[in-house]
Amino acid sequence: MIDANDPLQVVESWTEGSQQEAVSVPIRSLLPGQGPRRHGVDETHVQLLAQSELQHPPILVQRSTMRVIDGMHRLQAALLRGADSIHALMLDDDDQMAFLRSVTSNIKHGLPLTLADRRAAAERLLEMFAHWSDRSLGRATGLSAKTISTLRQRSGQPMPAERTGRDGRVRPTDADAGRKAVVALLAERPDASLREIARLAGVSPNTVRTIRRKQNEGAAGSPSPARALSAVKEAPGAPEPSRDVTALALENLAKDPSVRYTEAGRTLLRMLHQQLSLVSDHDIINALPPHCLPLVARLSRGLSQQWEQLSARAAIRVQTEVG
Repeated sequence: MIDANDPLQVVESWTEGSQQEAVSVPIRSLLPGQGPRRHGVDETHVQLLAQSELQHPPILVQRSTMRVIDGMHRLQAALLRGADSIHALMLDDDDQMAFLRSVTSNIKHGLPLTLADRRAAAERLLEMFAHWSDRSLGRATGLSAKTISTLRQRSGQPMPAERTGRDGRVRPTDADAGRKAVVALLAERPDASLREIARLAGVSPNTVRTIRRKQNEGAAGSPSPARALSAVKEAPGAPEPSRDVTALALENLAKDPSVRYTEAGRTLLRMLHQQLSLVSDHDIINALPPHCLPLVARLSRGLSQQWEQLSARAAIRVQTEVG
């Protein structure tokens, strides 16, 4: 499933010519784009294209500005041949999407980008999409994740609290925070699947598998889930673990596109947010008159039973469909 709000997924899922037909565009109406080539077009490459008998693919043009996203060499070659128009695919990209598409297009075909060009492109993309993981930025620019990490450190930009990975999932930058969430969740839900714990904690299933294995093996320095949860409870000034874990799970659930962009998902999120805020507000009970409390207690028990039934149905689906 493609996340429409993730520019990299949108760009990578798009194939030139698969969604629309090229149109003939007057060359005089086009403007140079903000592409990744720091030194502009390569005249030698333009000459080679102009002399070629092959039919070149259409260029990509940003509709709102008429700037060339990809195809400046093909455009210059057309001018050398004396053409006054060129075939183009008109795209409704904003400036950030246009630059990203320009980079990814030049990585895939045409005259290869130099290492310096790719590094410069990565620095610009770091400013635009600082929340992307190093691997995602590396995939977009043809650089290694290690190189992206180095460029990120040199940029001096504040480290985002979360990053979006190659799979589209949002995970905390602080890996230690994710591991602590896994330990707490394993203590509260010892029978939960790896995927469920990973989804709630915002980490990979492999991370959960590693932590669970160390706990089972009794590795030195790896406390059992019960001891770990107890330590969190006893830490000075620490928040209530169950509430903290519930809030973290709800936050991760709200970031899941398959939940966030469906009517059923949005309805569930509204219900959960409302329930969490009510349960967390102890002043409500303290402010109520005493004669109302028995009725409130009975209603709360009824609602609790309904949520238990919902939890049971969800657990059944996890066992039958997720495993």
